[in-house]
Amino acid sequence: MSAAPAPHRPFAGYALALGAAASYGTSAVLIRAGLTRYGAPLNGITIALGVGVVALAPLAWRAVRVQGRGWRPGRTAVLFVLASGLSSLFGFGSNVLALSLLPVVVVTPISSVYPLITVLLVRLFLRHHERVTRRTVLGALLVVSGVILVTLARGAR
Repeated sequence: MSAAPAPHRPFAGYALALGAAASYGTSAVLIRAGLTRYGAPLNGITIALGVGVVALAPLAWRAVRVQGRGWRPGRTAVLFVLASGLSSLFGFGSNVLALSLLPVVVVTPISSVYPLITVLLVRLFLRHHERVTRRTVLGALLVVSGVILVTLARGAR
């Protein structure tokens, strides 16, 4: 049994995406500030992720209860979600370790080239669910180009 598709609410999607961008940007600065005072990147990763677990646990518990008795996710869905969690953990951990070695203004633009990876992976794994058009590829390339220009301009100072 698969979950029902989410209703089409583009405004909410855009608002949440902008909220994610603001949160990621804030997170990088806060992690860097914390690392300059705390010093231990692996401890910082553990504390940050622990806070995330504590903050999300009540929401996750409610979501499970809303599903009702006897609900079980499909095995494939669980594998994808677990792989996503590991990928997120590795990405966040790598970002924190990079922030312990380099300035935020260097790490953040480099880590922001992920749209190209996302477009490639969507093309490989979600081709039956989402279309990757030339505009999508061009948009990802423009985002990455902008990141490169900002990084180069920062280095030229």
